[in-house]
Amino acid sequence: MTKFNSEWNPHYDFENPENKREIEAVESYRIEDDSADYESGQDVDSPWGSNHVIEARHSGGGDVCIKQITVKPGYMLSLQRHRGRAELWDVRDGILTVILNGARYDVYAGGSLSLPQGSVHCMINSSDEPVTVVETQTGTCREKDNIRLLDSNERPTYPLTSEIEFQSAKLYAEIQAEHVDRYGFGVKPHSALLKK
Repeated sequence: MTKFNSEWNPHYDFENPENKREIEAVESYRIEDDSADYESGQDVDSPWGSNHVIEARHSGGGDVCIKQITVKPGYMLSLQRHRGRAELWDVRDGILTVILNGARYDVYAGGSLSLPQGSVHCMINSSDEPVTVVETQTGTCREKDNIRLLDSNERPTYPLTSEIEFQSAKLYAEIQAEHVDRYGFGVKPHSALLKK
């Protein structure tokens, strides 16, 4: 197992069996060994909303996967990064709050944001109306390449490995705390990430 910086991970339970399995899964995963798993027409429901694969093309020169993602009011996706793909987010309806490499952005309907491969990011709906985003993934598009760093839905996560991830995690925790107060969600962020 990789040695992780404790300063960036005051919130992380390294003894949790699910977290241990997540670390092992992330560190043993090889993009080149995995076959394409997104298919055109595929629908996936999540606690935070849903996504529909509009189109998925796979070729030796790289994949393209276009999804329509709907985020329910007050919900947050996981804070994550990808080794194999870049993404472009086009906001169709609502106001999307975004964490991108430690900064917060609000992207309004008609606007877009480009996320380079490897960037730390998260989609958030801080409004009272659903937000719809068309996400275009390019590169090597695999579900197993989602490295989940924090998750308000309590799924297992991978430890933080950089200062940008740590700054993004603190911002994620701040927004999560705002959402707990505003929307009454029960999953509170780890207090260690809320310290200034």
